[in-house]
Amino acid sequence: MKRMIRLAASCGIVTLITLAVPFAASAHEQREIAGGQYSMVVGFLDEPAFAGEKNGLDLRVSKVGAPGAEGSAGPEGTPVVGLFDTLQAEVIFGDQRMALPLEPAFGDLGAYESHFFPTTPGDYTFHIFGSIEGTAIDETFTSSPQGFSPVVDPAPLQFPKPAAGTDGSVAMAGTVTEAGGGDGGLGGAAAAGLLGLGLAGFGTFWLAQRRIAHRRMAATSVRA
Repeated sequence: MKRMIRLAASCGIVTLITLAVPFAASAHEQREIAGGQYSMVVGFLDEPAFAGEKNGLDLRVSKVGAPGAEGSAGPEGTPVVGLFDTLQAEVIFGDQRMALPLEPAFGDLGAYESHFFPTTPGDYTFHIFGSIEGTAIDETFTSSPQGFSPVVDPAPLQFPKPAAGTDGSVAMAGTVTEAGGGDGGLGGAAAAGLLGLGLAGFGTFWLAQRRIAHRRMAATSVRA
């Protein structure tokens, strides 16, 4: 019986890591704008983005260096500051949109953010418009496999599970049993252990992948 429990726990960890891969692999979307004068990076402040959780727009703008007088490459990736006065942003979902006032990110030149709570899973669009150093800007960024992640439903990763309301079942120790009955302490302990190990494995894997994605994005922005 103990061998079966260990096998189930291992399978649960593998399943959760497999589900986490699309989320962890997602990063921000980077593109050159205004005829290649600037590099703009857009995404959620926290990825993966979960419905109902506090999140927001993460916007980074840098100036792409021009070739020097003798053809050598000039400085690249110079952060552009002060854009909260000249740029505007909004988030769009379906036919709804909401303005996102931009604020400079603390201790991070050229980075701007705006917080909100995405309430529904799905693809979100960020609309950035206004001007950068006198150059008109109007760009839209939509979540996609090649860009930043969509908002996802947190239910599969919630623990402990919320208690049921109307069907007479209750949530206990990670397992759902009918009111007035039970499946025994061993089954509940096995389920709790499986969920705990799975969530720990998911968290470690996701944090490692996110660090890798941000390093790659930073390197790409500098080379742009």
